[in-house]
Amino acid sequence: MKRLTTVLLNPSALSVAFAAVLLGSLAISGNAQTPAADSLRLEPIKQLRKGVDAWPMIVSPATPAAQRVNETLTRLNRQLVQSLHDCDADYEGWLKVVGHPEDGQNQISLDWLRTIKVTMEGPRFLSLVASDETFCGGAHPNSDVIAMVFDMTTGAPVDWTKMVVKSPGASVNSATLSDGSTTGTLVLPALQKINLTAADVDCKDAFQDPQPFLMWPDAKRGTLVAQPCDLPHVVQACAREINLTMDQARRLGFDESLLTAIEKAHRQTSVTPKG
Repeated sequence: MKRLTTVLLNPSALSVAFAAVLLGSLAISGNAQTPAADSLRLEPIKQLRKGVDAWPMIVSPATPAAQRVNETLTRLNRQLVQSLHDCDADYEGWLKVVGHPEDGQNQISLDWLRTIKVTMEGPRFLSLVASDETFCGGAHPNSDVIAMVFDMTTGAPVDWTKMVVKSPGASVNSATLSDGSTTGTLVLPALQKINLTAADVDCKDAFQDPQPFLMWPDAKRGTLVAQPCDLPHVVQACAREINLTMDQARRLGFDESLLTAIEKAHRQTSVTPKG
């Protein structure tokens, strides 16, 4: 059997990789035309290292809002570089404690996997969703989902309580994720009832208390996605996506400007290119 060998990147190598991502982004942005006001164009998703996607930048950020988004995503990429380095070090230390299994050293550079999907590129909203699988040593691996949804009128992350002002009991929360970043979450009693009804029997006990949800629009499906988050590790598998139709989202009291934007984006993504 052939042995799969991977290279452990040191902090300097990670910095070089990150710099290459930024330089590549600048090269693409400098040659591109400014996108229309109601649409966005992102660079192709690159990797900080094998298996780890970087947050993609907006091409030609001509407005203060777009520039603010790029500043946020750049900061998150830099933070991820440091988190990768810390995870590598923790995993290496754990291997020394438990004893090196064969090829264990070669797996350090695979201790973190991240895939990023662009779920909406305008109008008005930009939505990026990252899925992380990490094992930095210890008893078990971890899974995280990070939803970065930006309001392109300001460049700030969406405040979800402002998107459900008509729904009683809504509150905003935040979750701290494996890369050290925080993401906004929504507690909404009416949404919790939907989740509890749809949950597997073995998972219902996990959703009795007020439950925060990650929220993001999915232009391809034409849905508003809600996913339970901040669950104890033993019940993380209970976190299933809820794809709200626009009719369901309207009944829950979500803001019409958000839902109209999703519907328009869905129509745009559903158009089959001629050829």
